[in-house]
Amino acid sequence: MLGVTSINHCRACERVHQRWARVTGLRIDDPARFAPDEAAAYEYGQAVAVNGPRSIPPPSGVSRRHGRELEAAAILMELANLAGNRFLPVRVSGQRLQIAGALSARLYDRTMRLVDRAGVRRARTRIAGGAFGAVLEIGIGTGLNLDSYPPGASIHGIDPSGPALAIAARRAGRLDRAVALTEGDAAAMPYPDGTFDTVVGTFVLCSVGDVAATLRESRRVLRPGGTLRFLEHARSNHGGIARLQRWFAPAWARAAGGCRLDHDVRVSIEAAGLQMIEARSHGHGLLVEIVAGAFPPK
Repeated sequence: MLGVTSINHCRACERVHQRWARVTGLRIDDPARFAPDEAAAYEYGQAVAVNGPRSIPPPSGVSRRHGRELEAAAILMELANLAGNRFLPVRVSGQRLQIAGALSARLYDRTMRLVDRAGVRRARTRIAGGAFGAVLEIGIGTGLNLDSYPPGASIHGIDPSGPALAIAARRAGRLDRAVALTEGDAAAMPYPDGTFDTVVGTFVLCSVGDVAATLRESRRVLRPGGTLRFLEHARSNHGGIARLQRWFAPAWARAAGGCRLDHDVRVSIEAAGLQMIEARSHGHGLLVEIVAGAFPPK
């Protein structure tokens, strides 16, 4: 269990480490003092925390019940990392930060696949499936849209998360899909003006640092006559639901990496000088599909 939680850096785990150190005499910052069987269990716990439950067989000294406990702890730790650790003071090495980033990327990928099964996949397929030509996906993340793009599209993707892009690259390989991936900020993209026929974003405008800059950049890299295609959660058009979103927005942002629960997507798109071509909403406007263009006024 110490091996699993040693990857984490939240206050709760630190308290657990201190308590266990007093009881067992084992300290996570001094694994050299472990007995051979303790060291094997410790290394197994770390491997499970980084690579996921059942990613490697347990050592012979770990019982089946203990192995299941470690797997459960690893899953709970992934949830804790996503829910709050990024907002705590960071006192860890670069290697452990990379591990935390990899855990968050894997957990995001799993969560979004569950969301897709709940019915969002159809909307995702409509948005990505309508892209054409040279396509840029901003916030491509783990590449969940890759199997929805038309066969003839040339796909580029940009995302600030290296671990997420690594998952996207593996997914592209399994799909035998060529994609050019760039680690970077959608608010300051490295592409020349007028590079792409389509810009796609799914669940990205709610969490980027600067929505206006991201939309300006998306418009800049778009060719004349091109389109921007977005799938986003948004502020509801139902008054009661919208009030609840507003009340819960601060807590949601802390738990979900700055995600804006009550973002008015349409207002942001129109403020960027883009014109709505198509709009489809679901669940009182909680989920919106938008196709927009940067056309001169008539």
